[in-house]
Amino acid sequence: MDNQLMNTSAIETIDSREVAEMVGIQHKDLLKKIRNYQQILESAKLRSQDFFVPSSYKVENNNKTYDCYLLTKKGCEMVANKLTGEKGVIFTAKYVNRFEEMEKQIKIPKTDREILLLSVKVQEETAQRVDKLEVKVNGLENTLTIDHGQQLKLQSICKSRIISLLGGKDTPAYKELSKQLFSFIWRDFKQYFNISSYRDCLITDFENAVNYLKTWTSDNNMKLKIDLVNSQTRLEI
Repeated sequence: MDNQLMNTSAIETIDSREVAEMVGIQHKDLLKKIRNYQQILESAKLRSQDFFVPSSYKVENNNKTYDCYLLTKKGCEMVANKLTGEKGVIFTAKYVNRFEEMEKQIKIPKTDREILLLSVKVQEETAQRVDKLEVKVNGLENTLTIDHGQQLKLQSICKSRIISLLGGKDTPAYKELSKQLFSFIWRDFKQYFNISSYRDCLITDFENAVNYLKTWTSDNNMKLKIDLVNSQTRLEI
């Protein structure tokens, strides 16, 4: 028998004679099994035609008509489910490959119009995939935190800001109040960005974080305290 996939009413099918060869049983025995499956499906009010499409064939030099079935992918799956061991594995592999062959043949465009339609479809699918990818990337950016280099940059900006507010690194205020001021600036930073550590700062918030640290200032009480510490030292001198 010529091993060819058949297409009936745009439904991909395999002739039961080929299925019998794949499974390694006589065609008449497979027909008995299929008819039994049909009865079970019909009794359950399920469409047996979705699995097994009745058909017929003639043998060369013989006008007699013989029954056969065209098995859809569902029908092949049903036959495969009844097989066990190596037979079931081999048949499954064979019928899956055959249906893939048919799908490839159907999808090959033949006319200019088919080529144009396929081109438009590919462009639309590509655009949809790009849109989905952008959504995923945007969602990922909203969850990624800053890397080690960005963390060091925030630390450096914070230190520079503290030194500036205390009047310099060599001032009495820096020696006496720097630890307290560092505690204040990071406390306010975490509250502002609603995080538990500056290391948890989101990549999308990094620029805002840089600007926040550069412009952060202490409350009036701390400002007065800084001025007092620095002025007292100058008076003592």
